Amino acid sequence: MTPPKPTAGQFLDALRASRLLSEEEIVAGQAAISERDRAAAPALAAAFVRQGKLTTFQARKLLAGISKGMVVGPYRILAPIGKGGMGKVYLARDSRGGQPVALKVLPPHWAREEERLLVRFRREMQLHDGLDHAHLARAYEAGVAGNVHYIALEYVPGRTLARTVQTGGPLAPAIAARVFSEAADGLSHAHATGLIHRDIKPSNLMITPAGHAKILDLGLALREGEGGDATVIGGKGYVVGTMDYISPEQTRNAQQVDARSDLYSLGATLFYSLTGRPPFPGGTSIEKIRRQRQEAPPRIEEYNLDVPEPLADLIDELLSKDPDKRPDSAATVRDRLKAWAAPATGPDNPGDTKRILAALTTEPAAADSSSDSVEVLSAALRRGKWPLIAAAILAVATLVAVAYSLR
Repeated sequence: MTPPKPTAGQFLDALRASRLLSEEEIVAGQAAISERDRAAAPALAAAFVRQGKLTTFQARKLLAGISKGMVVGPYRILAPIGKGGMGKVYLARDSRGGQPVALKVLPPHWAREEERLLVRFRREMQLHDGLDHAHLARAYEAGVAGNVHYIALEYVPGRTLARTVQTGGPLAPAIAARVFSEAADGLSHAHATGLIHRDIKPSNLMITPAGHAKILDLGLALREGEGGDATVIGGKGYVVGTMDYISPEQTRNAQQVDARSDLYSLGATLFYSLTGRPPFPGGTSIEKIRRQRQEAPPRIEEYNLDVPEPLADLIDELLSKDPDKRPDSAATVRDRLKAWAAPATGPDNPGDTKRILAALTTEPAAADSSSDSVEVLSAALRRGKWPLIAAAILAVATLVAVAYSLR
């Protein structure tokens, strides 16, 4: 049964209850709307969107009578941009200064039902301590608003590597070398602080509009030498990671890994960027684990003849089952990749983020109806030809945690 359409009065009641706008802003917005549009809720909502006072996502929620959860602490929710194993991520604006952020929110019922998720969620913010690097997404603050736990992260405009390859095909080797040299630089900084990412994969690597790399999501990260509850940080008999990109040693004991585990995952992700497939596609999680441990990866030339032989050799080294046979550090990987990298691009333009925010205030009927992502601008990285502007909302990686016991 179709729910009844709200009246204009009900829409305004929901808008006031949401705390998205002050009473003064609501009154001023109404004053600029024709009497005819003020009489119908959909037209009234569309007018507020045209004025830039609401986003299409906010308008849809309010028209559905949903007013709670639109403001979390000092942050006003603008649109959903991802979801994963530890909550949902929204594009939000900090009401204290207007800065856009990626706001990760742990739903209250998850926190009540799964204590380990709350522990992981709180731990993620702590893992950002000491990190400050151009190729690592930053964290600003964590907090609790009512019974809602949140982390405010750097909003990175662009596309994940996964989305880029899915829509535009494999990267040109020179472009991949540049992107991954920057990713390796970010990992080198993290490793220098004793942090192991443990979930490097295509959906955790963002490519900005100017073509720079940003590593996302420390939800599975580990301090080197750290021990603890295996159900929280993984361990023997409890595998955490993404099976297509996980290192062999991480499948055995996720607590007994070092920086070389990230290098394996970086190699598997680089393989994907150049071929459009992981080294060991298909199969169940257990089958993937066995292949990561036992099978030699295919040579990349089987899928992409444009890859220079020395670059193919580096990928083989990164994907070695024996950590001792991998490159000795992320810094070494960075320096070797620079030999094939395309020239560096300029810095990202702050205007890209402004365009994304402006595009959220379009007619509700014309906006993307997806509840999980809002794509605003799009472009592909095709055969080394960079677009002038490519901006999309990030997709936040999904946590894969598999309880797995080996005989």
